[in-house]
Amino acid sequence: MYDRTFGTEWEELGREEAVERAFALGVAAGVGNERPAELDRVLDAFENAYDRSLIELSYDEGRTKALEIAAEADDPDAEAVWDRLVDGTGSPRGAPVSAALPGAITELTLTRAPREGPPSSLDLPSMLRK
Repeated sequence: MYDRTFGTEWEELGREEAVERAFALGVAAGVGNERPAELDRVLDAFENAYDRSLIELSYDEGRTKALEIAAEADDPDAEAVWDRLVDGTGSPRGAPVSAALPGAITELTLTRAPREGPPSSLDLPSMLRK
């Protein structure tokens, strides 16, 4: 699956391509087709700790999603799980690193109505209210 979609004949990777490859490697690992040597190669393409951790998060996200989908199915088919998570060009069908963003950032929106009432820091604790 991974080899057919991506191939392994690459010399250099950009961060985005590495994240997509790591996600796909995670999906492949989740359905029983682990490629630890290729993951190590992708990680070794980056010296920066931030980039490496982003790649590892993407791998973990792909593996987790694949395991979740496989657990939902009675008879999980590796190809069906792959096709559900990775499109024909190798791009993830969802965000490959949603777990990388802190909750405060992912929950912020401009369309959410402001909270009514006093800020929580001004609320009295329940033990002080009658």
